Amino acid sequence: MKAYVDYAAAAGYRHIILAGHSLGVNKVIYYLAKTQDPRVQKFILLSPANIAHLISVVTPEQKAIIADYLAHGRGQELLPFELLGWLPCVADTADQWLHSLILDNVHLEDDKDFSQIEQISHTGALLIGTFDRFTYGDPSQFLRTINRHFPKHQQNELIFIENTGHTYQRKEQEVADRLLALIQHWRA
Repeated sequence: MKAYVDYAAAAGYRHIILAGHSLGVNKVIYYLAKTQDPRVQKFILLSPANIAHLISVVTPEQKAIIADYLAHGRGQELLPFELLGWLPCVADTADQWLHSLILDNVHLEDDKDFSQIEQISHTGALLIGTFDRFTYGDPSQFLRTINRHFPKHQQNELIFIENTGHTYQRKEQEVADRLLALIQHWRA
């Protein structure tokens, strides 16, 4: 992420907005928490990925296969199944998904670890589809819970795209229009 911001700054962009979708949100949160990069003016977080929910579909059998691969020095071999039902990956990557907490920074429950978000001094916008299934609960409440943990949460915009899911199918133009209006508002 730093390379992108470095490039934008070097190219002369004065209003850098850092945006991410799904796991990209978790990466934006991690980056801003660790750097407080003053070159970034705002953030846009679209459909944050709830890691705990994503990995909840990994079966005990799949976990055993991953452990076996790792125990036998086969960490760089492709697993015989798609992790999470959609991700072809090697055992080392699967192990990181299951055990690394670095991107596990958004949650539905208020009592989970929001320490990364609590370090972010930037403000911006959070956006989600009201049918998003990557939250294991009410997507609107998920977004509100995340927002409450930002130090300047009152200054953030919450945007709910009705009747669409994680990838905004059939609502792409509405998302584009809402983001354009948001950025124009920030520039006013």
